[in-house]
Amino acid sequence: MRTRSIVLLLIAAALAAPASASAHARSATVALDYRLQIDRSTRSLESVAVAILDGDRALRVTAEATTVVVRGNLGEPMLRLDPGGAWVNRASITAVAEGLTRLGRGWERVSERPSFTWHEHRLAPPPFGAQTGPVARFEIPVTVDGRAATIGGTFVRYGRPSVWPWLAACAVFAAAVAVAVRGHRWVTTGLGAVAGLAALGSLIAFSAADAPNGRVAWLQIGLGVGLAAVVCIALVRARQPRRAQLAGVLGAVAAALSLGSLGAFRHGVVVSLLSATGSRALLALALVAGSAAAVTSVAGRRWT
Repeated sequence: MRTRSIVLLLIAAALAAPASASAHARSATVALDYRLQIDRSTRSLESVAVAILDGDRALRVTAEATTVVVRGNLGEPMLRLDPGGAWVNRASITAVAEGLTRLGRGWERVSERPSFTWHEHRLAPPPFGAQTGPVARFEIPVTVDGRAATIGGTFVRYGRPSVWPWLAACAVFAAAVAVAVRGHRWVTTGLGAVAGLAALGSLIAFSAADAPNGRVAWLQIGLGVGLAAVVCIALVRARQPRRAQLAGVLGAVAAALSLGSLGAFRHGVVVSLLSATGSRALLALALVAGSAAAVTSVAGRRWT
């Protein structure tokens, strides 16, 4: 495959990447200021499984050999889960406002399985404040086989991290690159490869940890891994100066992809398979190493 084709693939990947750092985006969330902790009484509901997904924006309820009715804002039956599937009440004002159905009469089946996931506005956090720790509660009334119960939990606020240590680490890394450029010949290719691996690691960590539908984003991960394999083969087979040029483009794309996740440095909770520190480290590495690879490739240094 020609270098030009690889470059076009990388550019397409950068343009197609969703900006997912915002807690209000429709794509998977990467960082938040809070976590939702479900009450023990909710977790112990017999034959009922409750999960909070999509960066604490969506609620999934599963009924196992039982009938669960979730009530809306006005106390009206909104959603019913039973062995026959999941049903939405078309007469429920809350269900209509949530976009689950259109206003009408009767129950509409939305799933053949007794499980349903929806964006639940009652999970919206209180306004941000300086206080950390438990700051508010949420409660959603339900009935389980006719018995009144509650899906409840607590909003736990986390403090925002300091960005200065990360800025200092990036400055040190940039200075080390400047020194390496003067004394070595392997800078651009190595920087591009490191940036690409860091960006791929971030993609996997964020995509596997959270998704709006509650499932791992295997398609996105598979595309990322496949593109990485193609670029790796191209780097190995290319000769100079094409190898350095390709590494520079790879670094620029890795840095561009990382920009969509910069919210991880601003919010206290990082939604990732890795720890918050590990996730931020990968993002910083992809951003700085990628930018350095792009700059050194344009500068016309000698590489191998």
